[in-house]
Amino acid sequence: MSQQHARRCVNVPEEQFRLAFAISLGGMLEMYDFMVYAMMASYIAESFFPSSDPMTSLLGTFATFAVGYLSRPLGGFFFGHLGDRYGRKSTFTLTISIMALTTALIGCMPTYDSIGILAPALLVLLRLFQGFSLGGELPGAMTYVSETTPGRSGLVIGILFMSFTLGFSLATFVHGLLTLILSPEAMSGWGWRVPFWVGGLLGGLSYYIRLRFDESGLFMALNLVRQRQMIPMLELVRKHRRGFFCGFGIAAVCGSAVTLLGAYMPGYLTTLHGFSRAEVAWHSSLAYIMFAPLCLLMGLVTDRCSHKKLLFCSIVLIAGVCLPYYQYVSSHEAELSRIMMVAAILSSFVIGTLPPMLVRLFPSEVRYTGVATSYNLGMALFGGLAPVSITPLIKAYGLALGPALYLIIISLVTLLILFITWPDYSATMVGEDQ
Repeated sequence: MSQQHARRCVNVPEEQFRLAFAISLGGMLEMYDFMVYAMMASYIAESFFPSSDPMTSLLGTFATFAVGYLSRPLGGFFFGHLGDRYGRKSTFTLTISIMALTTALIGCMPTYDSIGILAPALLVLLRLFQGFSLGGELPGAMTYVSETTPGRSGLVIGILFMSFTLGFSLATFVHGLLTLILSPEAMSGWGWRVPFWVGGLLGGLSYYIRLRFDESGLFMALNLVRQRQMIPMLELVRKHRRGFFCGFGIAAVCGSAVTLLGAYMPGYLTTLHGFSRAEVAWHSSLAYIMFAPLCLLMGLVTDRCSHKKLLFCSIVLIAGVCLPYYQYVSSHEAELSRIMMVAAILSSFVIGTLPPMLVRLFPSEVRYTGVATSYNLGMALFGGLAPVSITPLIKAYGLALGPALYLIIISLVTLLILFITWPDYSATMVGEDQ
């Protein structure tokens, strides 16, 4: 890589930094929503899935969680088409508005005791729409910031995912604060609704900010030369299957690791290991605040290093660390602060390193569709289904080996994509060959 390009990777104009931080509110809201639903799972189970068996009730709640994730690929197909056909800005402004509205409405839902079976049915419907909009939100933001800051896609996407990580801290902070000031009865009655209202307000603020953005320059260039695809998905299937396959593998590793080390970890620690909810919330919030800047650093590294080597390092790190890590978590000597520090470091490393790789796998005319499709399928199948998938593994192999085995298998299978040639459209983003 030339010295000139290395300098360009670091020197980002102030207005482009402001743009990246403004857009990153959507990434923060995605992780915030992800964590809030997982953290409020026990309260939602009581309110919407009453049962004499707590595990059955909780399973219904996590099934609804999975439904939201499984609807993401559909949203990725739909909003990817709109983004490549009609523009990035208008599309991911629409996604944040839908996401904000559905998040706020979940906090306003009547419970099973009020309207019966209609309550869980409406909750599932809202989660479907929420997941549908999320399917276009983060991929749209990734596409937009990478195209408005040519040559610095890793750095600006690192900013986006740093906010994504801070969304975890915000969710755990809100949860910890509520459990500190409210009684368990108040939390079960109405306190669990507050985090969803906060999420709706965050989404509304992000929508207002995005109305002031201009369209991506690369998309405007496509418009001028009339290279927009009528049906971007068909173009993706015909000419960019290799890019999709690579992106899917990258998203699979990212989704499985972030889910098990992030969203699933608080419930895993409190339900299966007996840690205090309040202590888990505070330690999680502190750890992710401390290590969120690691996303920014790793995003910068992706602008300067081989993506294949970085993926290999990520896979080796996850596969090599997860078994001793979960063995430590299951031991009597385990300390909560160390547990959350390691989880935060691994999560921040992975989500700072892997997502920036996606935007370079596809050309501008199908970039939104390609990123949205590969990212959402990988996240849905290996992230959204992770809590359900590891339950039988834990029953069969124990608390330590079950989650570790899940991560090791996915990591090792993903090694296959290192043996094929990756498409690289970074030169078209920068405007010159590297």
